[in-house]
Amino acid sequence: MVIETLSQGKDSLRNLLSNKKVLLVLDDVSSKSQLESLAGSQEWFGRGSRIIVTTRDKHILIAHDVLFEMYESKILNKSESLQLFCEKAFKEDAPKEGYVKLSESVVEYARGLPLALEVLGSFLCGRSISDWEDALIKIKQVPHDDILNKLRISYDMLEDEHKTIFLDIACFFKGWYKHKVVQILENCGFHPTVGINVLIEKSLVSFDGRVIRMHDMLEEMGKTIVFQESPNDPGRRSRLWSVEDIDHVLRKNKVIAKFNVTPLLMCSVYILLPI
Repeated sequence: MVIETLSQGKDSLRNLLSNKKVLLVLDDVSSKSQLESLAGSQEWFGRGSRIIVTTRDKHILIAHDVLFEMYESKILNKSESLQLFCEKAFKEDAPKEGYVKLSESVVEYARGLPLALEVLGSFLCGRSISDWEDALIKIKQVPHDDILNKLRISYDMLEDEHKTIFLDIACFFKGWYKHKVVQILENCGFHPTVGINVLIEKSLVSFDGRVIRMHDMLEEMGKTIVFQESPNDPGRRSRLWSVEDIDHVLRKNKVIAKFNVTPLLMCSVYILLPI
């Protein structure tokens, strides 16, 4: 069968499957149009069918007006994290002799993020203890590229203003009360109420009813994005959060082309600087 148009493809799926009981898994759906094209409605499939959709954006499921149950994946606890890591690093459920403390250090660094555990486990698999020790020192200073690249997919899909809000939270506002962050960003001319909700839907930040939170690795990713704007000259970066970098820029009379910090926050920064 040759399918030449999107409409023809939808009709073919509906005709093929409407009387069949199927299990359909749609992995990493990134747009509402994808979902509408592959699983438009319940009538497309026979009774008893199960459709499983995974996505980085919860709003895609909300906007798709079909009856469903939504499950949010949670970060792993320490026991689950260690087991997943060991499956990748040792092809076993537990660390090899001599690697226990090193494995626990990796698990502590990953903070329950399955992606990080899988990437680091595969990277360290078959390496010596000295390699592990050296790698741990490195990743705590500079996050592993594979982890950052995969985490960055959700960031790259954001609108420009939402990217700006994400970077501001990563660099300055993680752990702040939401109403304070909203007030500051509104004063900067942004639309943080909807912007923060978009970040929550994409699992880039979380909100516990009072405080905005962010996984440590997402914070690292945001800071790395800003650092890469100008690795050797902090005066050319859009944001500065390190007292050392701020002091360096002010002492050298550098000009920051774009400084996404409010006057209120800048006052706090100046107070921290040595006289």
